[in-house]
Parts: sequence; C-alpha cells; structure tokens
Amino acid sequence: MLAPVYAQRQPMTKWVDKYPDKKFFAQPQIKEPLHRILSKVDYDSIGDYNLMIPIRKVGDYLVTYSTIKYSEPQANMSLAYGLKDNAVYIVFTQGDEHRKFSTKNNEFNLPDDVLQELGLK
Repeated sequence: MLAPVYAQRQPMTKWVDKYPDKKFFAQPQIKEPLHRILSKVDYDSIGDYNLMIPIRKVGDYLVTYSTIKYSEPQANMSLAYGLKDNAVYIVFTQGDEHRKFSTKNNEFNLPDDVLQELGLK
C-alpha cells in the first residue's frame, strides 16, 4: 500500500528577494489561509496584480506589495506573512479605500514597520 503524498512545506524564508508569483501564492502556508479569509472574487483577483516588488523580510514577517498595471484608480495589494505564527495579512487598496483581511480575526496588531509596509500607517 502506498502512503499518501502530501505537499512538502518549504521554509518561507526562501522567498526573500523573490517575486510573489503564482508559485508563491501556491505555497500551502499562503494558499490555504487566503482561501479561508477571502471571497472567491478576491482570491481570483490576486493574479491580476501583475506589477510586483520582491518579497522583503521585515522583522519576523515577509512582506510584499503589488499593483495592477495601469489601473485607475490605482489598485494595490499588500501581503504580510508571520514567520513565527504563520498568520497571513492581506490588504487591497483602491484609491482611498482599504479592505483588510487576516487569519487573526481581521486584526492587524503588527509592528509599526510592517503596518507601514502594508500601507496602513
């Protein structure tokens, strides 16, 4: 009898200085929480954010930012991943409107430098 095959989890720190492409969002640590906290429309829209900056390590968090090229008003998405607690925080911004979601009951009790990276400070 064959043992079931499970997706092996890679250390998320390997993503530092890499772009948040489809492979990044397919990581179980990112994909599974996003499926839980986002609507299908929001989850499906992640692929629309096509102008990205490399993932940075800010304290105990990985942070990334992307935008929809040529969107008007500008549509941005920021994401933080907690390396210690595996929490995921995502912010969609269009113009002055912010929509925030997290695996911590939509709470964003994050260090100031992470909040700044997410565009919330």
